[in-house]
Amino acid sequence: MKAFITGLLKGRKSRLGLLAVVLAAAGLSIAWLGPEHYRLGGAFWSDPARCNGNYWSAFQAPLDAAGKTAALRVNMVKYSASVGGLLAAFGADTITEFVGQVAMIDNDTAQGTIAGYLLKQGVPPELKAIWIWEGVIEWTGPNSYEAIGVNKIFLPSADANGDGLPDPGATPVIEVPMQHPVNRIAPQVSNDNLSQ
Repeated sequence: MKAFITGLLKGRKSRLGLLAVVLAAAGLSIAWLGPEHYRLGGAFWSDPARCNGNYWSAFQAPLDAAGKTAALRVNMVKYSASVGGLLAAFGADTITEFVGQVAMIDNDTAQGTIAGYLLKQGVPPELKAIWIWEGVIEWTGPNSYEAIGVNKIFLPSADANGDGLPDPGATPVIEVPMQHPVNRIAPQVSNDNLSQ
């Protein structure tokens, strides 16, 4: 049997066929890494004109070398009248930063969750609500994506076990869909800077 296999591999047709199979497999691997494969990481800014007047920043810190998972930090800088109304409805006057994680689920889409709080300032601040966003980020280019998901607001009583998050099965008092365009804050590099 060994002699038979060796004879096959020595044949020119067999070698060409094997080469074709290897090249096809390599081509499929390279295609997956093509221009539609996006990586998590970087600093981003909302587009206030298309985000209902909300200004927020997002920082993605990759958790792996391939950029398939990342920790998220989102800060609301300036919010719209509707978000102001939300705070007032809960007796809050401040939104904390949001933190969470995101993971790529295909070449141009990542799924994630972030959590933050609505607070009434004081000493100490009073927790008025827990704000959870769940959804996806769909890359629209190397420096832009759409954040598409649902904002869920829970009363503090939804955290009966005291871990800071709503308990499994807890029902939000408000759910609001969200779709915001987001742009990467990328350095403007000129050819002059590259030649130095």
